[in-house]
Amino acid sequence: MKLTPLEIRQLSFNKSFRGYTTEEVDAFIEGLADDLEKLLRQHTDQKEQLDRQAKTIIELEKTEGALTDTLLMAQKAMENVKNNAQEEGNLIIRQAQIRSEEITGEAVRKETQLQGEIMNLQRVKGFLIEKVRNILQSIERDLEWEDKNSTDILSDASLSESPKNMNI
Repeated sequence: MKLTPLEIRQLSFNKSFRGYTTEEVDAFIEGLADDLEKLLRQHTDQKEQLDRQAKTIIELEKTEGALTDTLLMAQKAMENVKNNAQEEGNLIIRQAQIRSEEITGEAVRKETQLQGEIMNLQRVKGFLIEKVRNILQSIERDLEWEDKNSTDILSDASLSESPKNMNI
């Protein structure tokens, strides 16, 4: 049997000759109704407080879930950024290695080309020295021939002049 404070206050009992004192019973009922009213109010307040706390817990759990999701997404994003940076770094290193190999290859090709040109120039130098020697030898022979011829011409001329002088 559930009674409200109002129902308790409205209770009435039959009066009997040797029964309880009416004032005491009324005071007890009034006190009992006040206590019950107070307890019901506390119960309602506690129930409202419990409902508010349950709502707060639900909201906090949602917030916790959202924060957890955000943290996981941030971690994944950080890992992606880290992986992308690592891949980009590896790509830059590989490109630098390829470029280094290209530069080294080009330097080797140029060195080989220059060595070939040096060898050609040395051959041309040798050829030119030999040609100059030949020219100098040819000039020397020509000069010797000229010298010999001019000596012969002078001797012939002196021989041919001597008899003329004798005729005088």
